[in-house]
Amino acid sequence: MRVLNKKQKKMIDEWLKEVWDEGDTVHSINDMPVELQNELEKVNDHETIWQNIDRYINDKSLDHMYRR
Repeated sequence: MRVLNKKQKKMIDEWLKEVWDEGDTVHSINDMPVELQNELEKVNDHETIWQNIDRYINDKSLDHMYRR
C-alpha cells in the first residue's frame, strides 16, 4: 500500500498530541524522533513513505495552527 494506513496515522497523531501538549511546534518529518520514523516504516514501508509522512505532518500542523 502506497499511502499511510490508519495505524500509522494514529501513531503520528499521538506523537503530535504529545508535542503540542508541551507547547512545541512541528513542521516536518525532520522534527520527528528517528525511533518513531523507524516504527512507521516497519508498519507499512513503501517507496514514498517519507513524503507521505511529511505531507501528513504538515497538513495536521497547519490544521492545528489555524484550528480547522
